[in-house]
Amino acid sequence: MNPMSTTRLVVLGAVKQFQPVHGYFLRRELMTWHVDEWAHIQPGSIYNALRALEVDGYVAESGTETEGKRPARTTYRITPSGEVELQRMLRENLWNVAAFDTQAIMTVASFMFVLSRQEVIAGLEHRLIKSDAIITQNGFDVQDTLRSETTPKYVREIFDLSTARLTAEKEWLIALLERLRAGEYTFAGETPEPADDPAGPTEPASARAAGTTNAKSPTAAKADATAAKARGKGTPRAAAKPSAAR
Repeated sequence: MNPMSTTRLVVLGAVKQFQPVHGYFLRRELMTWHVDEWAHIQPGSIYNALRALEVDGYVAESGTETEGKRPARTTYRITPSGEVELQRMLRENLWNVAAFDTQAIMTVASFMFVLSRQEVIAGLEHRLIKSDAIITQNGFDVQDTLRSETTPKYVREIFDLSTARLTAEKEWLIALLERLRAGEYTFAGETPEPADDPAGPTEPASARAAGTTNAKSPTAAKADATAAKARGKGTPRAAAKPSAAR
């Protein structure tokens, strides 16, 4: 997969997941995903990708967020056209298997919630079939290498490594498919549990991460109001009697 496309997909997917969100939070969060290792995304390129996505109309300013004495930071949300573009890029990675590259399947693992459960399961099943085909092809490539009068024999290790990687991915796919069929995770079109909403709550991501929000749930607020009302209607305490003089 093209490195620039991977960066755009990862940043756009992260905006959707954590929106409204600013660039500094995306940089800090995505580095914990080790995107610099498996996607070769450097911290500076996250800001560049965010600006490019805004120019293309895939994200839009949502507001500003301040923290302490630091300058206000602009927060972003994904746009309707950004939703379409994210699905397109992710769908391409889901349905196409690369013999030597792991970036595509890593993005699928990161943002599969964008698609429906039905499509993700179908796409992963397709990957199993396609992986078997590539493994078979690798075997023929090894035979060609060993018969070649010019190609060094050790070149076969390239194809053997590809086969080993695809075999390991197949094991992961089989286990993941079992969990998805059992209902694990929340996908597009499904009603998420409050603590498992992949699209993210409405408050800024940095506030959620820092735990600075003071908002109570509707249930807790109602309970507080009921308790206060009960206290107001309760029997007033009797005034303390003065102590008798001794």
